[in-house]
Amino acid sequence: MKCPKCDAALTARAKFCDQCGLDLTRNTEFLHQKAVDCYHRGLIDDALKLWDEAISQDHAFSKGFYYKGLALYDRGDLRGAISSLRKALEGEKEPFRVYFKLGMAQYGLGELAASIDSFEQALRLNPGSAETHYRLGLCHLRTSDLDQAEEKLLGAIKLNPQYTRALYILGMVYSQMGDNARAIDQFRKVEQISPSYTAARFELGMALFRQGDLVEAAEQFRKTLECSARFAPAHYMLGESLRKGGEFGDAISAYNEVLKINPKDADVYFHLAECNLQLDFMDAAREAISRALEINPHHRDAGYLLTQIDKMRTPHKPGF
Repeated sequence: MKCPKCDAALTARAKFCDQCGLDLTRNTEFLHQKAVDCYHRGLIDDALKLWDEAISQDHAFSKGFYYKGLALYDRGDLRGAISSLRKALEGEKEPFRVYFKLGMAQYGLGELAASIDSFEQALRLNPGSAETHYRLGLCHLRTSDLDQAEEKLLGAIKLNPQYTRALYILGMVYSQMGDNARAIDQFRKVEQISPSYTAARFELGMALFRQGDLVEAAEQFRKTLECSARFAPAHYMLGESLRKGGEFGDAISAYNEVLKINPKDADVYFHLAECNLQLDFMDAAREAISRALEINPHHRDAGYLLTQIDKMRTPHKPGF
């Protein structure tokens, strides 16, 4: 730490500067230095006390309000962070970072209109901020304004073509638009840049599944599981892809993996029953459908299938 007046080296416990005699206990800048040191060491409560002291010495200490807002944000006190960041704006000469963090806090509270306004203010001050474009895209996606979400995300990607998060969310926007082709294109870009981006691989599989490309969808779900072996939705969708593709034995294996993670999934037992029935494994089908109904006695499809199984005198494949 340094003396704000003469730049002499100081310790955090110093009360006066030995070189110039400055009273450090009443100096806002030195209190801020101490607070920042505590903040970076994870001592957030101590940092907040010091910023409160600094602000009490100078009610227009914008930097103190800003850093206090950061600390409150990190602690999860988003309402307090918003209050402090708004005060920081009153005297901030370069408010981009304040508007951006204010938008983040408002987004965290679900105050999306206010968040959009703050991010737009930040973007006017720094139109080259890919992160601000991205955050606006997220806000518009949450308000279901897909056209605006697309525009902002494309703006982020134009500034940073390797921005995987923006590429991924743009893929999600296209998925919600029902445009599988463009969604697939975005998810493939993410896959090429970051092969271990699990969510993008999974959503690529989902888009391919919706498009009817079951073989490649299954391959993407397998690759998802290479990155995250206990990701139950990938096991389930792998089972779905295989079942719809007529690979019933492999589908059973995939569904069984889901049940290792969540043994109370009635839908999985129902699909197990379907697959076993297709393979003429009547006892296994009956057992699976019974387990489905134990978990959810009101499972309509399972109830119907059990009725059909009970009517069968000889194994055969029903037309479903």
